[in-house]
Amino acid sequence: MKRLSSKPTVYLVDGSNFSMRSWEGAGGRSRDELEREFMRWLGAAARAEILRASSFRVVFDGPYRPSGMGGASITVYYSDSEPADDVLVERGYFMLSEGVRAVIVTSDDGLRARAAGEGIKTITCEAFRSMADAELRKESR
Repeated sequence: MKRLSSKPTVYLVDGSNFSMRSWEGAGGRSRDELEREFMRWLGAAARAEILRASSFRVVFDGPYRPSGMGGASITVYYSDSEPADDVLVERGYFMLSEGVRAVIVTSDDGLRARAAGEGIKTITCEAFRSMADAELRKESR
C-alpha cells in the first residue's frame, strides 16, 4: 500500500501493537497512557478527509480498561483471554468473505504472515501512521 485510499475501508487495528510501537520512546509512560495517546491520534487521523468514509475497529490485548474515545468511526474491543491476533484474523477473514474491503494494521510479522495466508491485506503501523500524518499535515496548511 503506497498511499491511503479514499474508498470505504474497515481498518482492523492491532491496538496494543500500534500504541506500543508508535510511542516506544515514551520515557516510562504506562501502557494505559500510551493507549490513550494512540486513541487521541487515531481520532484525529479518522477525521482526515481521505479516511472519513472508513471505519476503525481497534483490538487491544487483555481485559477492558479505559483507553479513551477516538471518534464516531472508531470501535474498541478487548480480547480478554483470547489473543488479539485471533480476533483480528477472524474478523478480517469474515469481512473478506462478505466482500468488505478490510485491512489489518499491525507491525507483528507473525500476524501479517498469518493474515496474508488467509488473503487479508495488511499494512504496518509505521506505514499507516506515516501516511495518515502526511494527510493531516496537508489538511492543516
